Amino acid sequence: MSSLILLSCKDKKKPDPIARAYDSYLYPEDLIGVLNPDLDENDSINLVNAYIDQWQRQQVLLHHAQTQLKGNLSEIDKQIEDYKNSLIIYEFEKSIVREKLDTVVSENEIAQYYKENEKIFILKRPIFKASFIELEKGAPKIQDVKSWFTSDDLQDMEMLRDYCKTYSANYLLNDTSWYYIEELTKRIPIHQIDENKYRNYGHLFEINENNKIYLIILHDSKFKDGRSPLEIERNNIRNLIINQRKISLINKEEQEIINKARSKNKIEVYNQ
Repeated sequence: MSSLILLSCKDKKKPDPIARAYDSYLYPEDLIGVLNPDLDENDSINLVNAYIDQWQRQQVLLHHAQTQLKGNLSEIDKQIEDYKNSLIIYEFEKSIVREKLDTVVSENEIAQYYKENEKIFILKRPIFKASFIELEKGAPKIQDVKSWFTSDDLQDMEMLRDYCKTYSANYLLNDTSWYYIEELTKRIPIHQIDENKYRNYGHLFEINENNKIYLIILHDSKFKDGRSPLEIERNNIRNLIINQRKISLINKEEQEIINKARSKNKIEVYNQ
């Protein structure tokens, strides 16, 4: 069936329709994008039949809807026209942004924005800087590990790092990043530390849970409703700055186009 359809499309200037629904017709060329040359004949026939069935279903429902909504069709046409116009302008604005938007944001710009807009960067949940080590209950040299973990000696830290590579599948050492509390909770039972001790920086907390030993050191913390640190907000600020530039660029370009049209008397307001 599919080969006959394609042949009729090639051999006739005005091919006969292959299906009808009220006053709408489906022609062979309408199926060119539907057919897959890799399919065998039976699958092609099934695919074409399914497409015809779907097409007729849509056309019948559309005809019925148009009959029932005669009084509202003008409003629907207006909505379609408004949507079309909005879509054209949107695509034009995207081309402006793609061609002219400067997306390079310096660290000075980020710091200045953070300084000038501190009230919008408020924490909604606690954050921490922390180091931790998860160990099995029977892990060796636990006391040595505690001593290395709280030491400022570089050699002790190297010994600790080597130890963790062998005995710990979950550890974080000398990380200066901020973590939201739920991020840490997925890795360590930080909820077992009394909230009143969240500011005990440098203290070694030992938590035993589910046959595991967790050694935790808090280095810094900030709490809900406090100011969110720049390190966390850096990417958000970069996006905010770029978005402001985008809005400004689009407004500027569009205003220039309108001014140009006005200067050439292409737009007028007539007396009402």
